Amino acid sequence: MTRRNSANRIKRNRNYTVIDISETLGVHPKTVRNWIRVGLPVVDKKRPLLINGADLKVHFKHKRKAIMFDCDEHEMCCFRCKQPMKPSIESVLFIAKPAGMAHMKGVCEECGCRMNKYVSWRNVNDIWLELKGKLPIAEKHIILRGQNLLNCPFGGVFSDEK
Repeated sequence: MTRRNSANRIKRNRNYTVIDISETLGVHPKTVRNWIRVGLPVVDKKRPLLINGADLKVHFKHKRKAIMFDCDEHEMCCFRCKQPMKPSIESVLFIAKPAGMAHMKGVCEECGCRMNKYVSWRNVNDIWLELKGKLPIAEKHIILRGQNLLNCPFGGVFSDEK
């Protein structure tokens, strides 16, 4: 399993050698040399190679941006299909999280791979309707105080609804 390197460990105003970066991030020195080979700028070509901390942070930012997808609100990133995909409506589940967030879980319609996304709780209704889900009439007016939020209307659809 790959490990994401935290740019927070790197100081912006400091110059690092290859060994310093490898010890700070916990990677092999050959990994740092591979980053240099693919575009991480060095201060000069003299040995020891010095890398500016600000350049290293920018390099991590570009690497992270390259693997992210631009998804619509009702789509999630499928890493097997390598593109934004809609989840199957039967598998969509919203779990309430603190600070007005919701954890959206689902399964890709194409490949069946599990997908996750965090969305704003106030957008859950719009996302659900965009996915062509039906809201149970009685459940959308219930206000629960001091209890965990129910995952309804996302667990099923009532048969008496038109």
